[in-house]
Amino acid sequence: MGGQITRNALYDSLGGPFPSTAHRCHHKPKRCLPLHPCGGVPVSPLQFHPNAKGSQIVMDIAQRSVKRQASFCNAITFSNRPIALYEQVRLKITKKQCCWSGALRLGFTSKDPSRINPDSLPKYACPDLVSQSGFWAKALPEEFANEGNLISFWVDKKGRVFYRINDSSPMLFFSGVRTTEPLWALIDVYGLTRGVQLLAGKNIYILLILNT
Repeated sequence: MGGQITRNALYDSLGGPFPSTAHRCHHKPKRCLPLHPCGGVPVSPLQFHPNAKGSQIVMDIAQRSVKRQASFCNAITFSNRPIALYEQVRLKITKKQCCWSGALRLGFTSKDPSRINPDSLPKYACPDLVSQSGFWAKALPEEFANEGNLISFWVDKKGRVFYRINDSSPMLFFSGVRTTEPLWALIDVYGLTRGVQLLAGKNIYILLILNT
């Protein structure tokens, strides 16, 4: 699902380098401009959707923390509102369960979670949910699924999804997300990852990379 990254392109919202497998940009950033949410939607505090969730999910009253009760699946969750392009969805892993394999599945959906019947949710985001139209997600590498790790992910206007772990450089996760309609965050608390907490977002910026 990865897309090719070319030079002189709009890279990521933080201006950090890409991993060695991707092309590097040798042009200096001209300036940073604030990016407003699509369609003028105000950015309210991000929470988990209270109703569209897997059968094993337990949510706190503030809708900021979720935990999987048992097993290793049936723990798909969504954000309570659409996510702006370049807006970082920031998570902290609060609980790890070492008896399983696999880790968080992260991505986006163009389906309004308020219209999703929780009883219709499959056990797994990958491959079950992503095989349906309007859902995009990928598994986080297991080595990053440690308690206390801070994970941020976001999508750019070209439908490319990036992520970063703690203070690491942003990395290309996958591509192909349809950005012509509202998108909600998709978080599957899978496998090794048993609990996550949504953290307050940061300012949204778009980095303009101009030709020299």
